[in-house]
Amino acid sequence: MNDLYLIAVNLTRRCNLACDHCYMDAETRLDGGSEELTTDEVKALLGEIVSRSNETMVVLTGGEPLLRKDLETLIRHGSDLGLAMVVGTNGVLLNGQRVESLKAAGAMGLGISLDSLDPAVHDAFRGCPGSWEKTLNGMEHCRRQGLPFQVHFSVTEHNAHEVKPMIDFARASGAHVLNIFFLVCTGRGESMSDITPARYEQVLGELVKAQAETTDLIIRARCAPHYKRVAYEHDPESPLTRAQGYEGGGCLAGIHYCRITPEGAVTACPYIPDEEGSIREKDFWHIWDESATFGRLRDPQLGGKCGRCEYRKLCGGCRARPLAMGDDLMDADPWCSHYPSGRPVIEPLSEDRSGIVRWSEEAEQRLERVPGFLRKMVRKRAEAHVIELGESEVTTDHMATLAARRFGDNFPGKRPDPTPGEKLPAEQKGPPEELPWTEEARRYLEELPAFLQDGVYQVACDVARSEGRLEVNIKLLQRLEAEDAPGRRLPWDAEAEQLIDTLMSDRSPAAALFVRPGMESAAERETLKRNGTNVSKNDVEKVISTDGAGVEWDPQALARVETAPDFIRAGIKKAAEFNARREGLSKISSDDLTRFRNRAMMRAVRRMKGFGMKNLDFGAFDIARNRVPRLKGNEQAAERFSEIREYVQSKQAPDGGGLGVIDREMLEKMKAELRRK
Repeated sequence: MNDLYLIAVNLTRRCNLACDHCYMDAETRLDGGSEELTTDEVKALLGEIVSRSNETMVVLTGGEPLLRKDLETLIRHGSDLGLAMVVGTNGVLLNGQRVESLKAAGAMGLGISLDSLDPAVHDAFRGCPGSWEKTLNGMEHCRRQGLPFQVHFSVTEHNAHEVKPMIDFARASGAHVLNIFFLVCTGRGESMSDITPARYEQVLGELVKAQAETTDLIIRARCAPHYKRVAYEHDPESPLTRAQGYEGGGCLAGIHYCRITPEGAVTACPYIPDEEGSIREKDFWHIWDESATFGRLRDPQLGGKCGRCEYRKLCGGCRARPLAMGDDLMDADPWCSHYPSGRPVIEPLSEDRSGIVRWSEEAEQRLERVPGFLRKMVRKRAEAHVIELGESEVTTDHMATLAARRFGDNFPGKRPDPTPGEKLPAEQKGPPEELPWTEEARRYLEELPAFLQDGVYQVACDVARSEGRLEVNIKLLQRLEAEDAPGRRLPWDAEAEQLIDTLMSDRSPAAALFVRPGMESAAERETLKRNGTNVSKNDVEKVISTDGAGVEWDPQALARVETAPDFIRAGIKKAAEFNARREGLSKISSDDLTRFRNRAMMRAVRRMKGFGMKNLDFGAFDIARNRVPRLKGNEQAAERFSEIREYVQSKQAPDGGGLGVIDREMLEKMKAELRRK
């Protein structure tokens, strides 16, 4: 079956950059575009695709697709049809508002190009000063607004040494996937120095090894079919090859993939320029089914060493490279350093379903929702898993276990979770069920100070349920701990620095200790909203004006605050109002209060872990005073702490057995109050 798994639609040749390697030979923002497919023409193409398959992933790219004013319209149309809609962008034009707009339209995710961790190298490669900073800001907007993104890294001789650091960066940035693209010298890239075959082989080996050691990031080589051969050499059981049923292996051009040019021409891939027809003249599926070139790619009669290679059904070599060298499409790939061994051809996994394992109806339905290129691999692995357990039927529980074990939150082609806030059916109301925790997440919890474990457990379960998760895993816990981390991240202009210093000088030391970090974070968010790189006086002024705005309270939320002990009630109220103002809320609900509490709890976890605290006793203040500069010599903070000590000690058990430690009954009461909804 020549199922179409992936189609790239180049919406425009216009671009705001001038990248050295671009296969499109992309023109400037002001040029071209008169022959671009119209909104209706692209909609008609999407409708035609879905008439045969809604499993196709559609990548809207360019040029720079964000320059198309109808981008959200096209995403929404495709998403409504049931297609997985993805955008490939250089990320420079992404800001908070645009990311929100793309997500609301139904974009499954973004592919964002980053070609070096050195700003100067990336900017030179992209032909635009400042593009590196703007691209990273775009990634941050995606992370903050929960729109999944991939990092796309194009390898050349000049940046091949950055592959390993780029993997670390992709993990740290919150990317779901790192795609490493290998240049084929066409378009503007025709004049570039390609990566050498030896370096090519070395990088592929690094990627295979890195993926084997990485569970929280999907690492893939693109435009590099040799990756499948290297993966098999490293491990014949590797899930990255057709030998294990992964149909995304090898070269997909004309077999499971094609692209559409901005003018409507259909080609096998961006690097094979021959046009097989135009969707303005023929139906897309007619071109897909009848193209002579696609027919050759689907039943390849490979020449040279590729035709004798034992890996020809797993790899097949790059067909664009011999063509770019002036040879025939089926000639040997000149960039492959492997020589045939004479061993039998390694066959792809067959789709024989006549095993001893049966599938439940629900499991079969879930299997049908797995992207087509993964389906055979998932079937094989699920059946092997069930046999290992000594069972005879694959269920949805088995599939969920395998998906979490292999991909965690990064399952390829995973559809967006249901919209948060959807009400449960009446029969599901009542106490929430306990969520399972992965082994790694439980170890994280057990390593926390004992007095924090119950609170963190509750916070993690609350957040997991609100996001529609089926379990609590380590990635969720790490994300919660990292959110709203204190400390500056951007440079500050002198005027901005002076303004916030003046503002804080009018406040008591205790108030400044509480307010300043929040205001600094808010000012930096304002900077990022305008795609700035330095915090300006205007950013601080905007935060100050917002800080003075009034916020109403929902009666239920206010009642919760009023039940807090006297010594923390005012602080809770002030903190909640500040958080509400920075989020633009006009009224604080009980759910908002819970969300603010969750953030505060995880900040406390991060700070206490950093201090090495293991017990919640009154020695904690001495530790904090020695480690936090703003507490040193702060008499007001010391007085407030004395009030807390007197309050808590007055609640100690009569026998004094817990002297110096918060009474268990009191602690449980505070925890219970924090859990109230």
